[in-house]
Amino acid sequence: MTLRYLPFVDGLRALSILAVVACHVGLPGFAGGFVGVDIFFVISGFLIINQIKEGLEAKQFSWVTFYARRNLRILPPFIVMVLSVYLVAPFFLPNPEVYFDFIRSAVLSPVMVSNVLFYLRQGYFDISAYEKPFLHTWTLSVEEQFYLLSPILLILVFRLGGRRFGTLAAAIAIMLAVLSLAGAIAFTSVTDKNAAFYLVQWRMWEFIFGGLIGDSAVRRLRHLPRAALEAGGLLGVIGILLAIAIFTGAAPYPSWRAVLPVAGATLIIASALAEPKILIGRLLTLRWMVGIGLISYGWYLWHWPIISFLRISRMGETSVVADLIGGGLGGFLLATASYLFLERPIRRWRRAEGGVKRPGRIVLTGISACVSAAIIGGLSGLGGYVWMSHYIVSAYGTEGLGSLDNGCRLITRTSIPDHCLTRKVAILLGDSHADTMFGSLARSFNDLDLQLIYIGRGGCDPLNFAISEREHNRHHGCANLLAPFEQLLGSDSPVVSVVATPAWSDRSRDPKLWAELIAQFDPVKTRILLIAPAPTFERPGLDCVLLSDRYGGSRDRCTSLRSDVETRRDAIVAVLRQMPERFANVRFIDPIDLFCDSQVCKPFDGNRVYFSDQTHLETSGTDKVHNRFENEFRWVAWQK
Repeated sequence: MTLRYLPFVDGLRALSILAVVACHVGLPGFAGGFVGVDIFFVISGFLIINQIKEGLEAKQFSWVTFYARRNLRILPPFIVMVLSVYLVAPFFLPNPEVYFDFIRSAVLSPVMVSNVLFYLRQGYFDISAYEKPFLHTWTLSVEEQFYLLSPILLILVFRLGGRRFGTLAAAIAIMLAVLSLAGAIAFTSVTDKNAAFYLVQWRMWEFIFGGLIGDSAVRRLRHLPRAALEAGGLLGVIGILLAIAIFTGAAPYPSWRAVLPVAGATLIIASALAEPKILIGRLLTLRWMVGIGLISYGWYLWHWPIISFLRISRMGETSVVADLIGGGLGGFLLATASYLFLERPIRRWRRAEGGVKRPGRIVLTGISACVSAAIIGGLSGLGGYVWMSHYIVSAYGTEGLGSLDNGCRLITRTSIPDHCLTRKVAILLGDSHADTMFGSLARSFNDLDLQLIYIGRGGCDPLNFAISEREHNRHHGCANLLAPFEQLLGSDSPVVSVVATPAWSDRSRDPKLWAELIAQFDPVKTRILLIAPAPTFERPGLDCVLLSDRYGGSRDRCTSLRSDVETRRDAIVAVLRQMPERFANVRFIDPIDLFCDSQVCKPFDGNRVYFSDQTHLETSGTDKVHNRFENEFRWVAWQK
């Protein structure tokens, strides 16, 4: 099979990009449009694997020429998009956390390993998808890694098969596809890092499905009746459309579900190759479908950064119309310009030159461009991060009186550093809400000659340390902290103070667990201060205030009704209030009145912002709590 230009492939690309853009924009009925990426992978596998096979069989394959062609196809529009995002980002990114995440992706996206970054960054503290302008580059990273692996694997298979691609090659390919698919199913997760989604080894089977459509397969298909090929193409489209319509981001993916769009794309390509005149083949070669396919790469590159920046400016609020105009129409226009003034001229230049001339120079230029873009992204991003951090501190006073890093935030440790036990100790128990309070409280307790030790981390419910919980479950997310906690319960323990904040969980409404937790501490030697949950907001406090000020919006949208706040926290507060009545060494404080009047709760006061997001206090917010309840903090520290 000599590969030539196949218009129906561009039509299939059009179907893929329309699904992806419609999904990202939020059009009803396209929740599963992300499967368009799987279709792109099948198309890439079909084209690239067969190109390499043809070159090897004709004894004309050249590593350098292969990578030079890939560079000319992929890099020019990609580098333009990357540099443009660098320029625009400072006008949209709202806070240092998002900026720091942007720096990582700005460095790693140009060198084609952003898929690994996004895989590793999944978790409790990861920012929202819409806050990542380069999130879509994970697919390009997977493709580039496939381009690196595929020639190596094909050359090995070619030589094992006696310098031909026959039954042995097909068997090896099928075996690799089965192993990769099995891994995709096994390593798909919605509760932990989803290796199957981001890593190339578990996406490889999708490329192989496309690559299996070769000469021998097409010849066999041509012996089938026309009706069978029509049915194959129709089944392929039905499979893709079903996946687009019924899949959602909430379901585990890729898992076995990806088989539906991948098999669908494979059926379409195979059937249309065997008989180009089948209905699906003719529909995919409609002029407007081919036209969209020609600009599909550019549209993919441009649509997501636009949607990301628009949603950042709206603090995550969805607006199908705005995203359709911005990411849809705006991305389409930029993609068209990219095709007309960049991609098509490069193709014409290649034809005029009679192929790729001086491929080594092209490869080196491509590598240099990617590395340079990564350096530019890192340096410009770092500059933006420093400026943003300074601006927020000076404009909104988020650092308050400052914080202390005393080296006693255990989080992932399994033991307590010796220097944390050289004087009397105060313990801070709680999840991420306590963690954000640690720096301010560590400074305050240090002034009272106490060493504050934080035992917890994001997602770590302090009630995990209750007696019954420790006895029955020692394998939860913060199990490593059980030993340090138990060490501090010892008879010669230096612990004189405990400060605890509840997690937002059903267990926090259980008075028995709170009593168990408290009863473990010596009532004569240890005082305990319980802090009620701070108010919660629908929008992140700092981002909301900053973006409202930046774009001239009202800060009223940053507030919450006190009645709504109280409804959410009343059950937990009621349980915490019981504890001082049952234990003489316990006191309770409730910071709600510091941030709420009789009607409304605010994450700010004038130009001072107290909340970093919907629920977590800035250092300034913790200072406000400490200053208002200074007597209680001095009590727990045995200063009165």
